[in-house]
Amino acid sequence: MLKAMFQNENRLKYSAKFLSYFIDLDYEVILKNIYLAKNELDKEKESSKGERCDYVAVIDNTSLNIEVNNNSSLEILERNIEYAYRLYSKKIKRGEREYDYTQVIQFNLNNFSFKGNDKIIDIYGVKNDSDLTLSDKIIFVQIYVPNLRKKWYNEGIESLNEAEKYILALVEMDIEKLKSLGGEELMEEYVKEAEEVSFEGGVGESYDKEWALKDQAYRDGKDEGREEGILTEKQTIAKSMLEDNIPVEQISKYTNLSIDEVNFLKMDKK
Repeated sequence: MLKAMFQNENRLKYSAKFLSYFIDLDYEVILKNIYLAKNELDKEKESSKGERCDYVAVIDNTSLNIEVNNNSSLEILERNIEYAYRLYSKKIKRGEREYDYTQVIQFNLNNFSFKGNDKIIDIYGVKNDSDLTLSDKIIFVQIYVPNLRKKWYNEGIESLNEAEKYILALVEMDIEKLKSLGGEELMEEYVKEAEEVSFEGGVGESYDKEWALKDQAYRDGKDEGREEGILTEKQTIAKSMLEDNIPVEQISKYTNLSIDEVNFLKMDKK
């Protein structure tokens, strides 16, 4: 859904709003100056397989890259780091001593969280052990969606700030839950248009291999892939809540999994 909504010149306002929560520019300034860039990375060799980022836009001399990740495998994490560094070196101007490296800010919307890390947003830069910045030209913003969902379930929608609601709107696959996140004017527009896009089946290409079967099933008018995705997401949230020793009955209530299903996950976790 995010790719269909963001990779479209007519919908730049939605990605501009997302970015305004993280970069030091007002929404109106971003919207006026941002433009979509080619999301296909340059091939290292002519025979190399083409690789695409989920979203790339440019404002001034900064490349803004958004990646949607469905699992915490080392391969996916390292792939994203590689994408950021390739974007970073993409605009090098080679003169006798002239180098012009573009700044890259990569946003990773992660449908997973690491055990022991309860942060919703984690920002990484190139720093030393005294927190002294070596370079501000490569920044990674890690967003852990399960931790945000857990806050939503445990503390209610009133506990979420505007940015957190907007992030959830970008990744929510359940249309009814998506509607409940409305409030701010632009978010209301996003929710309405996202609903139209989902009914049209125009969800675009898959984000990565993990989403391929789900997206294809959706485009074919089938519900199996979508239902599988929702179930997997519920199980991920339930496992995270189990790690926090939340009662099984409460987990069942907020994830709509049966008590038996939650208990099975609890046994599997052991």
